[in-house]
Amino acid sequence: MIAILLFLFALVFPLKAYAIYDPASVPNNKYGIHVVDTNDFANVTQLVNSTGGDWGYVTMVLPDAQRDHDRWQKIFNEMRRLHLIPIIRLATHVENTVWVKPTKDRFYEIVKLLNSLNWPTENRYVLLYNEPNHANEWGGQINPEEYADDLVAFGTALKEANSDFFILPAGLDASAGDGTAMDETEYLRRMIAAKPEILTLIDGWTSHSYPNPGFSGSPYATGRGTLTTYQWELSYLSTLGLTRELPVFITETGWQHSEGKVYAPGFLSSDQVGANLQIASQTVWNDSLIVAVTPFLFNYQDVPFDHFSFQQLGTDNFYNQYYAYQAIAKIKGVPRQHESYTLTTDLLPGTLVSGSIYTLTAEVKNDGQGILDPKDAYTVFVMGDDISGVADPVPLVEPGSSGTITIRLKTPDRTGPRTVEVVVRHNQENILPPPSVEIHANLGWRKTSEATDVTVLLYDKNTLLQKFTGLTMKNGAVTAWGLTNIIPGNLYRVVTLVHGYLPRQTITALGSKITTLYPKRFLPLDFNNDGTFTFADILALIRVPPWTALLRFFGP
Repeated sequence: MIAILLFLFALVFPLKAYAIYDPASVPNNKYGIHVVDTNDFANVTQLVNSTGGDWGYVTMVLPDAQRDHDRWQKIFNEMRRLHLIPIIRLATHVENTVWVKPTKDRFYEIVKLLNSLNWPTENRYVLLYNEPNHANEWGGQINPEEYADDLVAFGTALKEANSDFFILPAGLDASAGDGTAMDETEYLRRMIAAKPEILTLIDGWTSHSYPNPGFSGSPYATGRGTLTTYQWELSYLSTLGLTRELPVFITETGWQHSEGKVYAPGFLSSDQVGANLQIASQTVWNDSLIVAVTPFLFNYQDVPFDHFSFQQLGTDNFYNQYYAYQAIAKIKGVPRQHESYTLTTDLLPGTLVSGSIYTLTAEVKNDGQGILDPKDAYTVFVMGDDISGVADPVPLVEPGSSGTITIRLKTPDRTGPRTVEVVVRHNQENILPPPSVEIHANLGWRKTSEATDVTVLLYDKNTLLQKFTGLTMKNGAVTAWGLTNIIPGNLYRVVTLVHGYLPRQTITALGSKITTLYPKRFLPLDFNNDGTFTFADILALIRVPPWTALLRFFGP
């Protein structure tokens, strides 16, 4: 017989605190599009993930009346399959031709919905409303102080719900200021004056960098009201106290074309719009500050946005600007995802017979954001000590579903303990880290339980599997990272040794991530450090200064 000492590690990423990451810190395909109809996703992915690109962006609106969890989860699942990153712009609803102002009592309903969804990526991009420097976008009023208050309240509520939320302020109209709108400089000045914490709350900057005037300006123009409006905005924000670099999300931009429901000769042709898009991609949009560019608008079949639409009216065909945008060179984006795969059944038994061939299977459940997919650089490797093994390709498993992992092992003729390790990799990185054990201890009756040179021993019955030495206990907690030779879910004996205290052991089932243990109080009675309390400890106590002995019991 051959005793197998090392079971398949739990299929999970290392535990970490959820928090947003800089989208520019990973390969990022900045190209995207603004979408109204989710039925357009199939054509959208061919547009934004073309020419070698992957994981492009989609800006879409979530009105307050559309809070059906299942509907939005289906949308996010489809975006995950098509490798589209959502930028969700929150909206209310229209009454008497104006968008009503959001109310704080609805914030938490929206937060609850957004937090209940399994998003396609770690970063959850949420854009808080639209162009509030227009009166008709804010209940018929212009009130930068009120918007600032709502931005802070809503942004804070999102962050408290989950720190993966990436907060983006509303894009403003930089070319407005006609009485029904407020000049952007005045709006920003009053907004920041009312709530200066906005500059630290937001995670990126939203810009509507349209090529004006008339959405028909030159792609080479610079400054306010051009493709470089975002640069002017950031410069102005620096005068209001912005001291850090914000990633830029250009969620609206683009030119109107003459083709539409009614031909408009004053606008550019769709051919020229396409040429301008390509010029922008080679100039302004090359700026490393820009994380996403989502031109307005993929498909709109009526006024007032028919002259922005990439799709022709009444057909499944597209204007030439679609093909020009599709031809722009893009890169393969690799956004971060929380990946978690858990074995629901054992893959390896504790003992195998020598000189045998085995086909072993186990069910794996996908609890994360990524899709376990053999076509997406997921691979399984079997590594053994004198044991040869191969694995079938990983199954296709979407979040919330399960599949089967299959490996084939050949054991040697010679008997004895062997180590077998099964590793799953994604993009050449292991996603099978060993689990850990975190021990919370009370050292005597001390106010703070701290110690150095702590030892943790891991036993399978009476067999020592692992020994961790030189560990530090801080605030009563010590962690042994990287447990190997275990089967998650099985019982093991964990022994903790602290200098001067009697050992404590806990028999427990070890999990696939971090197992937290709370052993009984550590008694400071091991004065001769032999691991037991005997008459020899009493003799050793005589040689210990009384104050030192007392500190072990009741020290600070």
